[in-house]
Amino acid sequence: MRYYEKKQREPAYDLRSMLSRTAARVPEKDYLVYKRCGELESVTFSGFEERVRALSEAFLELGLEGAPVAVIGETSPEWIITYLATVISGGVIVPLDKELSAEAVCGFIRKVGCRFVVYSHKFGTYFENKEEFPTVDYFISVSPEKKECSEPCRPEKGEADFLDVLNFGRKLVEEGSDRYAGVPVDLEKVCAVLFTSGTMGSSKGVMLCQKNLIHAVNGSYASTGFEEDDVVVSVLPIHHTYEMTCGILTPLCIGATVCINDSLKHIVRNFQLFRPTGLVLVPLFVTTVYKRIWETARKGGKEKLLRGSMAVSGALRKVHIDPRKLLFKSVRDVFGGRLKRIICGGAPMPADLVAEFEAFGIKLCQGYGITECAPLISVCPEKDNRAGSVGPAIPGLTVKIDEEYEEDGRMIGEIVVSGPSVMKGYYENPEATDEVLQGAWFRTGDYGYLDEDGFIYITGRKKNVIVLNNGKNVFPEEIEEYLGKIEIIKECVVVGRTAQDGTVSVTALIFPDLARASELGYGEDLSEVGNVIKEKIAELNRTLPSFKQIRGIEMRRTEFEKNTSKKIIRYAIQ
Repeated sequence: MRYYEKKQREPAYDLRSMLSRTAARVPEKDYLVYKRCGELESVTFSGFEERVRALSEAFLELGLEGAPVAVIGETSPEWIITYLATVISGGVIVPLDKELSAEAVCGFIRKVGCRFVVYSHKFGTYFENKEEFPTVDYFISVSPEKKECSEPCRPEKGEADFLDVLNFGRKLVEEGSDRYAGVPVDLEKVCAVLFTSGTMGSSKGVMLCQKNLIHAVNGSYASTGFEEDDVVVSVLPIHHTYEMTCGILTPLCIGATVCINDSLKHIVRNFQLFRPTGLVLVPLFVTTVYKRIWETARKGGKEKLLRGSMAVSGALRKVHIDPRKLLFKSVRDVFGGRLKRIICGGAPMPADLVAEFEAFGIKLCQGYGITECAPLISVCPEKDNRAGSVGPAIPGLTVKIDEEYEEDGRMIGEIVVSGPSVMKGYYENPEATDEVLQGAWFRTGDYGYLDEDGFIYITGRKKNVIVLNNGKNVFPEEIEEYLGKIEIIKECVVVGRTAQDGTVSVTALIFPDLARASELGYGEDLSEVGNVIKEKIAELNRTLPSFKQIRGIEMRRTEFEKNTSKKIIRYAIQ
């Protein structure tokens, strides 16, 4: 590993041995810390392994036999236990987005033919008509309420309580059952089906095996810098592979503690409660907290002081004096006071944020991944954190640029990946599989380039590229990053609009920040603020090549529709 420090710990081989090894090494250390019924609770690594084993024994006794198990709900110990128990028992986990419609959730369950469904109690109405699910034997509800444990017995088919199923598994273990240990480890067998964002009709089921997951976990451990003494707060939706691999399974592998954020409304409060040392986030969360830092400074009349402190700190650090912990205590206290690093992925991130967080004493490293690669492809190493780059490929993956063309002296093309974390294919969709899997190479659909050291730079999504009449390609993501620096623009999307004569023009769809505009003296009227934004875009255009300049501006009164990972849904834009 040229850019990632060599780790001493033996890499994981499969999920069962990974879990048992960590539980044996740090049995009494907290793995999961969470709130329940207003109280703080925790599960140790040994306690977590005991629960996974018990649920596995129950599933096997109840006839899992390699079948799919759907899980839906908020991030919880039960959700994570279900995931591990299913995979270790030889089943296929089907994590579902809790923000999907009931119709979509039920459609996916029927499509895959799930045998078990584990769900938070609030989703119970989805499964009232059980005759609509001919393959499902058990509907297992997770109740947040504490209750006395009943005498363990075999659950009847139909509705069951998670705790009752777990206790049934515990009874089997007490009676000497050890099917859990006897399940053959087949690293190539499909163990997860994950549905990508989109409608029921357009969503594709990504099929992953344990080899994919384990390689991504080992790559995450090698590249993120997380260690056994770290505390991570789980913020992102649990059904996403990014959160599951990097935010849940990687800490399980290394023995780090995961604290569960119970609400996005309380995210800063929970940072201060759990005091994380590391975070796995998407850019929206990073920019939201960043803006809050500066808004707090402005309202307190300390913006100039904060800017001045950053300049002083920068000068002192050049002579090897680091005053950041002292100068930026109030900023670091927003995250609980102990935060050392943030791994950011899932969407493009403004390059200047890396330097801004570095100034506060927090490493902000951008990563890159896609569900089809389980999902991790690359992470920028802390010791060579290049702004604008998503880093070199993790150990064991090979990345190259295909179908290149030259732009500004760089060879840009589609990013293609080969290695152990590349998916098995799309569920019952060979045509879509053949489009992206060509031999050993997976076509990501992202355009970008490599520098001389193999660091990846992403310019945009292939399907989003705007092709002008002169043949020039414009990547919306690049222009959106420039627009994002205009303080009174809250959200923006750049598209290509085609006129009646066939001319394609670069057009910016703008959702303004009227509150900030009012603070700056621009008023709150949409048309007035729109005129100010047009002036600022005219200034921006003077810095851009002519073919990249914004020719159309469309203001909107509502924010853009987003998916659960807080990315704007482009196909929903009119």
